[in-house]
Amino acid sequence: MDFVRRFASCTPQSASVVAGLACALIMMEVQRMPVAHSVSFSMFAPVPYLAEAFALMVLAFLVWRYPARRLSNSAILRGAVGFLATLSTWLVLWGTGLDETLMFVVRAVYRASTGLLVVLWAERLMGLGSWREGCLIAAAIIVSGALTCLLSVVPANVLEGILVLLPLVAAGAFLTYRGRPGDGGSSALPSISPAEHHPLPAFSLETTRDIVAAAGLLAFPLLCRSPMISTQSAWMPLQDGFTMDQAMQLSIGAGTILGGVAVALIIRFAWNRSFVLVLDLLVLPLSLVSLYTAQLVGMLFVLHFLIVDSTYKVVLFYIMMVPFLFPEMRKGPRSVVPLYASFAFMIAMRALFSGLHSLLPESLYATLVAVVVLLSFAGAALLALLLVHRQMTRREPSPEATPSQVSGASETSPLGQRPDIVAACSALGDRFELTPREREIFLLLAQNYRAPYIAEKLVVSQSTVKTHMRNLYAKLGVHSQAELLLLVDEEAAK
Repeated sequence: MDFVRRFASCTPQSASVVAGLACALIMMEVQRMPVAHSVSFSMFAPVPYLAEAFALMVLAFLVWRYPARRLSNSAILRGAVGFLATLSTWLVLWGTGLDETLMFVVRAVYRASTGLLVVLWAERLMGLGSWREGCLIAAAIIVSGALTCLLSVVPANVLEGILVLLPLVAAGAFLTYRGRPGDGGSSALPSISPAEHHPLPAFSLETTRDIVAAAGLLAFPLLCRSPMISTQSAWMPLQDGFTMDQAMQLSIGAGTILGGVAVALIIRFAWNRSFVLVLDLLVLPLSLVSLYTAQLVGMLFVLHFLIVDSTYKVVLFYIMMVPFLFPEMRKGPRSVVPLYASFAFMIAMRALFSGLHSLLPESLYATLVAVVVLLSFAGAALLALLLVHRQMTRREPSPEATPSQVSGASETSPLGQRPDIVAACSALGDRFELTPREREIFLLLAQNYRAPYIAEKLVVSQSTVKTHMRNLYAKLGVHSQAELLLLVDEEAAK
């Protein structure tokens, strides 16, 4: 609780952000709320998703064409998106008496506006830095799950009032959030502590192979999740009474909370070079399991919702973090093109599989899904191996290297053989406010020395060195010497 208070005290409008973003996340899911209305698969027709993907791709082009502009800074755009999202959400919930063609247009506007609301929230929060934004997103996901669970137990008359308020809170918080200037860095914000926040490591995009690996590691999980849209039709026939609707709604909320907890654990334990690999390790296997639970949804509907909703929230979190996974631009702010492009890709693939589910015979569609999932597994595994191999080869000395170059030190000057490493360690030491002794140990660790040598070199005990190493790892947000070396390499490559 002490950390929460300190975080809120030095993160502007944190409560408003969590409430507004939580309501925006729920708005994206109102058309599949069984306690609010009867859900049919026609609500997931591909054309509304295509409209959403098209709107996102248009914005991606605009932010690519005008990189210095932030779309979410426009009060007119924010007001228009908030208004359309609020109105279309209400019509999706209570517009059953409208003409069928008009309702189709309403759903298209609903998909586009609610998706844009979440994406614009992500863009607007970039000024807080990756770590602060990630914490706010995790909190918002957990709150949205708790509210979704609440909707399953409140009386019908109270439920309608809550559903009226949710869009107003989401749009109102979005319109009133002031944001901060900058390109996504958090240097202008009050610091919590060096051990509690640090930048998210970005991809290295030095070669074409690096670019392909980065794009593939993000795209394959989104592609693998796309067939999940067809599993919606599996649980809809279970809507046969209020009790069952409540149970399904509660399962959806529990899955969302589980996704928020997973995001919090990722922030706590995987805020390093393995960050993007966790996405593949979570989403790819669980997507395959969800296809199995969809076949037995009558018995496993709780497990099915837990898997589908938790992984979806993890995927959304990674999409909102995508801008921080790419290097900053040399001139101008951090690019948000990956944010819009990755969200558009996910929605476009969802539209594709929704259409294929309606057009193809069931057996052919099942075969296609199996092929897509298996290819996603294989592609992601290959790219992950290439990424790990590249990270390892960057550390291997060249055949022409001398013994002193291999060890990273000489007898006369053990700390002066690699100016890039020395400069990187100095910069990181300043950034994370390391003590003089921690800086000494940091520099030795960065040259791949081990605790026994460091203890002998500094004339201290090994237990003292290990204590300093634990404190150093905590401040840097790493969990091993290998992760420390990757952090130094990343800093030296800037």
